[in-house]
Amino acid sequence: MSIAKYGVLDRQTTNTERWLAFSALFLFGFTASCNLFKASPVMTVLGSSLGIDAAMLGLVMTFYSIAAVVFAPVGALVMRKVGVKFMVVSSCVIMIAGTLISWLAGDNDVVFFTGRAIEGVAYGLICVCGPNILPRLFPRKQMGLAVGVWSQWIPCGTIIAFFLAPVIFDASGSWQNIWLATLILEVVALVGLLVFVKMPAKSENTIVAGNAEVEAKHGKQFSRSAFVVCGIFLIWVYVYVVNVNQFYPTFLMEEKGMSMFDAAMLPNWLAIITIPLGILAGILSDKLPIRKKALVAFYIVGALIFFFLAFTPGPDTGSAWAFCIIMGVCASFIPTYTRGITPLLCTESMKCDMALMVMALVTGIAQCLAFLASTSIATLGWFANAQFVCAPLMVMAAVVIAVLVKDDKAVVEVREEEESRALEAAGKAPAAK
Repeated sequence: MSIAKYGVLDRQTTNTERWLAFSALFLFGFTASCNLFKASPVMTVLGSSLGIDAAMLGLVMTFYSIAAVVFAPVGALVMRKVGVKFMVVSSCVIMIAGTLISWLAGDNDVVFFTGRAIEGVAYGLICVCGPNILPRLFPRKQMGLAVGVWSQWIPCGTIIAFFLAPVIFDASGSWQNIWLATLILEVVALVGLLVFVKMPAKSENTIVAGNAEVEAKHGKQFSRSAFVVCGIFLIWVYVYVVNVNQFYPTFLMEEKGMSMFDAAMLPNWLAIITIPLGILAGILSDKLPIRKKALVAFYIVGALIFFFLAFTPGPDTGSAWAFCIIMGVCASFIPTYTRGITPLLCTESMKCDMALMVMALVTGIAQCLAFLASTSIATLGWFANAQFVCAPLMVMAAVVIAVLVKDDKAVVEVREEEESRALEAAGKAPAAK
């Protein structure tokens, strides 16, 4: 048996098997996200323990992100050669190795950063492989829900990291115990991948109406639309993950006078809002082809709240609360609908994989641009950076999607016609709608 067939059944997966595989993949992705953010709450402690000065502390996050950028483009291509299960199991083993190295680093900063970079490799691989697996695992009628849940792996990891890392450190007085906790979680994730990841004999996005005997011919591909919507996602990551996740707590302490705990928890509520609404967004997209329209609308809403609410001067916290609530709604729809519209635009496996690879790649690139955000903030100030950098970028994203991305309602009609023709050619009656 070739490596590529490892974990592939000689039949289609049942619905239960499908969701068990998804759960194992989600745990792996969630753990990788937790690894990214687990360092943030104890950054000063790491600096003291490892002898890193304040100017170098940013490398704790940057090493992780750079490794992710380097290996994200490789992930999709390698997965096509070695298969899904071998790829995700190997990636999890890499993550375990990276965490173990950093945990054993003691006060050696070189060893610590080596482990951190290896963790980042695994993060880059799951960033690109996770979304690419979903069209193989789920039929189109379930893609919205699957993508809606999958899109919460980063918010879930962020929340857990920001809650648990301070608790573990306060209880033990050791940053190594935070790494030990994630190491245990990674081992659990590896067991889940080994036991539950099973792939169908034929990718679900290539068969019609759940009938493995009928495969739709690759019809019209809207490749430009797919690459544009995935590429412009760089703006969302730069504006939200960099300017909000990384810098908003500092803004709240400096401008609003919040305590460190309150300043960390307010953005966490943004992530908490995202989880149920993101899942709801996915369910809605299974019923209504509104992804393009929603993306344009929520990028514009994001621009408005950055211009009027996000980083307002003065001690009043009402604008900050309003911003986080509305931004939570935007964060529910934009990642979910970007991932969800791509397999619809490109049904050819290679083109879909490459488009989603671009999405993973720009995610890592945007995270590496934190120095641009900090420079912009230092030069312009909090409020001007939000008004004259972040808000215009969001408007640009909305315009690009409105002009260059095919409306998914029209694409759904094309796909339904293709499936109907495939059923007729196979002598099958079209499934009742």
